[in-house]
Amino acid sequence: MISGWKWSFPEMYFLTNDMLITGASKGNQEKWYDAESDRWYKLDQFGYEALSETFVSILLEHSNLKADTPFQFVTYQMERIKRNSAKLVGCSSGNFLKAGQSIITVGSLLKKGLTAQELKAFANTTSLSGKIEQLAKIVSELTQLEYFPQYLTLLFEIDSLCLNDDRHLNNIAVIEDANGFSYCPIFDHGAALLSNLVIGSLSLKPASLHPFLSALPFGVNFSEQASAARQLFGAQLRLPIFSKSELRKLVSPLTDYYRPAYRATIADRVITTILIRQSL
Repeated sequence: MISGWKWSFPEMYFLTNDMLITGASKGNQEKWYDAESDRWYKLDQFGYEALSETFVSILLEHSNLKADTPFQFVTYQMERIKRNSAKLVGCSSGNFLKAGQSIITVGSLLKKGLTAQELKAFANTTSLSGKIEQLAKIVSELTQLEYFPQYLTLLFEIDSLCLNDDRHLNNIAVIEDANGFSYCPIFDHGAALLSNLVIGSLSLKPASLHPFLSALPFGVNFSEQASAARQLFGAQLRLPIFSKSELRKLVSPLTDYYRPAYRATIADRVITTILIRQSL
């Protein structure tokens, strides 16, 4: 234990029997829904996922999304969570589903909406542009969401900026209710910003890790995937070019939730990633 570190933030209290376990491609992450606050809470699993979720949503606050597009994003905030006797770091977000609404993943849509032959044809598409175009077209037709190609492009642009390598087809979703489908607020950036310390130790330089990450759902280079989508459907995301000092100002309060010995390294890891990726 590192001496001098004090637990100085408000705590949320949960018991393990309140826990919901949701499957993810990188493992099972602990999540809770609190009806009183109408918020979801989830814990760090492999490193600093809560910081990643929160920091990406802070960046998106500076984007064109709210003003110029029909798309929204989930806003996350850091939390201290006490689970039984353990004091843990996590984040929370508001419940964006209204009564009668449910989340339908693109993976589920494809399985339910396509025949075996159609699924095989999609899987056999060889070019990256062809795969992206087919995915956008299929989901648009199944949901009648006209701007789903732009929504998909936006996801790929955000993932490319932040190096989110967990955007599998069950982390792309729409909302369904009695009136049909609508766009799901953009969510789930926990795997971004090199947050997984199991596969990328804090002792490693951020730039050395970048080449080993691949963008999902197609397992290719991040820039290549985002560029292919932009060429098909146009650029969607607009953000200012952040300076090193601006990024440090945004991330530093979030690192306070972690042990002092790790804070500077986490901050530099996040800042370096954005500085490199925003220039590509």
